[in-house]
Amino acid sequence: MFYKDILLIDDSEPFCKSIQETLEDNGWSIIYNTNPEAGLAFLREKQFKVVLLDIRMPNMSGLDFLAELEKQQLVQRNYVIVLTGEITIENAVDSLRLGARDFIQKHAVVEYPDLFLERIEKGYAWQKERIENEKLAKERRRAIEESRLIVKSVGHDMSGSYYASLMLRLQTLQRKIESFKNEVEHCFDTIQNKNSPETMAECRDRVLKIAEEGIEKGNGIITLMGFFKELGEKLKHLGQAIDIDKSHKKTVDLNALVKEAIHLFTDSQLVANPDVKLIEEYSAEALKISASEEDLIRVFVNLVENAFKAMDGKGTLTVKIYRENGFAIVDISDTGVGIPEDKIEKIWRPDYTHWAGKQGTGLGLMICKKAVENHEGEIYVKSVAGQGTTFTIKFKLI
Repeated sequence: MFYKDILLIDDSEPFCKSIQETLEDNGWSIIYNTNPEAGLAFLREKQFKVVLLDIRMPNMSGLDFLAELEKQQLVQRNYVIVLTGEITIENAVDSLRLGARDFIQKHAVVEYPDLFLERIEKGYAWQKERIENEKLAKERRRAIEESRLIVKSVGHDMSGSYYASLMLRLQTLQRKIESFKNEVEHCFDTIQNKNSPETMAECRDRVLKIAEEGIEKGNGIITLMGFFKELGEKLKHLGQAIDIDKSHKKTVDLNALVKEAIHLFTDSQLVANPDVKLIEEYSAEALKISASEEDLIRVFVNLVENAFKAMDGKGTLTVKIYRENGFAIVDISDTGVGIPEDKIEKIWRPDYTHWAGKQGTGLGLMICKKAVENHEGEIYVKSVAGQGTTFTIKFKLI
């Protein structure tokens, strides 16, 4: 991220070389520029932990330099220490107002070198805190955006198409019950009226037909209620994935964890889908990671479930676990429909599902991604439409 540790801007080349030698002797990387305009252009492209800035320069003063940094919105990321032969109340106030963080008189660099180095280290600490705060702010913005998408997506499903479908089926079922009631009454009238042209068999068949239609509508409602239950479970799991309780983590062997998850789902599915072949390749050595077993099992079950959906009853599921450069790697591959290239980035979004014509909440892969990241891991996907998909999950080994 940082091009060098320190950038020195001063019009005196002998002074710059002296400072460079001093700081390099302490193991810090530094470059200098005697032209403040060139130094400003450099700061637009590169980042430094600390900028040492002279006040009195012929082409552009240090105050003008700071004003230009502020104008170009570069002050926030730079820790500027003003180096000057003489500090006055006026230039001190003006420098602070324009974004400088500290002052050092040039003679103090010679008389108190340890203090000079200490003030630079203070700039290093400030940069470390700034980067951490920016990272947290970025994560916060992302969490807010993801929450917005989740609320929008879930709200759209629950108050839109699924709510409408549920209510329409309930209304239809109500009409069927009313019709059933009327037909039963009509049958009783038929029994009592011996001159009725309708036979009892015809009456019975009509009543049974209405009852069967009512049962069908009731089954549809049960299916929809199952979806609402699944959605509630996914939201609960998403909450767990976003903020895993570290007390649930323990040292586990990734081989055993993945094997348990795979067979938890596939044992019954392979019986129901005899044309799907399972290939398992586990590491010969134990791959120890720190994990919440429950959360990672959910990740692998979700990925395997997606693989079965993609293959639609026919294909090969391959699970491979291996060690690489100090990491434990899991590859889960299928020979299913694949994901179009323009859809790859969308699959992690909470408002997107790529199962055309199949019911889905759009939260499954987002939950997987959050759970893996909260285990300090990474998840990637490679896919070719019509050929298959591979999800790769990477964890740090203990």
